[in-house]
Amino acid sequence: MSGSSRRATVAGLYVTRQARRLEGRRAQELMLEAAHGAVAEAGLTPADVDGAAIQWPGPGGVPGETGSWAPFFRTPLAFTQEHWSDQAGARGLLKAAAAIEMGLCEVVVVGSGSVGAYEAGGAAVGAGDGLEFADPYGSTAMLQFALVAQRYMHEFNVPAEKIAHVAATIRNHGHVNPEAVMFGQGPYTVADILASPMIASPVHRLECSLVAEGACAVVLTTAERARDLAQPPIAVVGGGMEFWGAAYANPPRYDEVKAVGREAVARAFGKAGATPADVDVFNLYDAVAFEVVRQFEMLGLCGEGEGADFVAGDRLDRMGSAPTNLDGGLLSHSWIGTGQLTLKIIECVRQLRGTCGDRQVEGAELALATNAGSGARHIEMALLARA
Repeated sequence: MSGSSRRATVAGLYVTRQARRLEGRRAQELMLEAAHGAVAEAGLTPADVDGAAIQWPGPGGVPGETGSWAPFFRTPLAFTQEHWSDQAGARGLLKAAAAIEMGLCEVVVVGSGSVGAYEAGGAAVGAGDGLEFADPYGSTAMLQFALVAQRYMHEFNVPAEKIAHVAATIRNHGHVNPEAVMFGQGPYTVADILASPMIASPVHRLECSLVAEGACAVVLTTAERARDLAQPPIAVVGGGMEFWGAAYANPPRYDEVKAVGREAVARAFGKAGATPADVDVFNLYDAVAFEVVRQFEMLGLCGEGEGADFVAGDRLDRMGSAPTNLDGGLLSHSWIGTGQLTLKIIECVRQLRGTCGDRQVEGAELALATNAGSGARHIEMALLARA
């Protein structure tokens, strides 16, 4: 990203209450709360916003058409991102950042969420999309990631206890986070993880992401404008994306997807002028605990087949050498449709601001957020730093 006064900078954020169910809440209500909250936290008004990369669920306007936000922001929009995957997480952040740095707009809100996730098909990947190699067999995201994990564990003779250790560690981070859906539900041991029901071998239920409800949003603007706003500015200093095929359309093979993200890592850190060893806080996509192991190998912090040993002990804890998913991640904090992608960004920003309380990594200056992974056959990542 540019080092000029137009460098894209996170200036505001907001997270609604996260819960397995938010009784009586509607998608539009949640999205309005998230958008208004993020704008207000930045010290801006809705009329300051001229870019929208935020889910519009309806009613009113056209559901799914981002231009429907213009009346809420009370100004013509100079920039929108229409596809749901461009309205969240690293992908939404990077594309909005590019628009800001190119001068297409000045202030962009990125955000999404989920409510009614327990409705029929709501938690199933590709449900109703006619995915000929997934739908007829009842395949879901957990099954796709399990295929990769199964081959990996066989290939490198990795005992289940080493992967379960990752799940227990991250779930225990959520156990002590009051914002987490699973707050107070632990602590968990490796034995607890392995005693939970098998979802798709070798993945147990407590090694799988939650399904929850809630919404969130972030506000981006230029570095020049962010300096005068209410919150410490956090710069978007690098990012990368990598696609190996349509998500969940075909069963992933370990030999094909084991390297997903390595080229994106090179681009992201090359742009930032940093290395993975420089990262102070990791917010890695943990659809299943195994993917955290694979992503440390993707980052080059250990060799192929060495990830399970790399994450052993207290390495992933706040005082460890690779603090990871300290909010509880998808395993324990929340999963809210595409909104969970943005939660990874938000935890990075909070850590860099120094506002995480008991889970704060002292002196954090560089944070990494990743979205998706091997089972999904694509990945996005963003590097954020103190401005």
